[in-house]
Amino acid sequence: MVAVVTGDVWYRRGISLLWNPDSLSHIAKANEVHSVRDLLIYYKKGWPEDLPSASSNAIVVAGLDTVMDSMEPEEAMVWLEQTFYSALLSFQDEYQGQAALILWLSDGQKRLIYNMTDGVYYWKCAGFYRDHTIPLSLCLWNGAAKDVRLIGLEQSINSFDDKRCLGLYHPRIS
Repeated sequence: MVAVVTGDVWYRRGISLLWNPDSLSHIAKANEVHSVRDLLIYYKKGWPEDLPSASSNAIVVAGLDTVMDSMEPEEAMVWLEQTFYSALLSFQDEYQGQAALILWLSDGQKRLIYNMTDGVYYWKCAGFYRDHTIPLSLCLWNGAAKDVRLIGLEQSINSFDDKRCLGLYHPRIS
């Protein structure tokens, strides 16, 4: 049985991949959504004292899919593991696990593949590299995909490709 998180914990703490537009509009206005570039600037120059979304509990970041699609898959993996993962850890440390980082992936549900054999969520590349995948859960969560939970409005969801699944939630990376 796959663990499902309902309620608001996923937009108060942890790191989530979100693809449900209704949920996005519930937690962030358009002007509150930040870019990957903004996230990396915060990482380098300092995190904001007040977060813009979900009653100051979260930051929503869009554009990770575009960044991954703009690179060769191997280059994207290196960037995710060496640069982006460091920013995720820094965010988590800055807010002592008491804030949420929500990565908006509008096509996330269509472009993720879960491999039960190795327990990894893979990102299907687009464009020239559409025959390739990136082991996204290894890159973002340092291989701790076993702790990932589905985000849903109800507990009866049993797969991330269920239409009622809103995204993926990881409570704490290490």
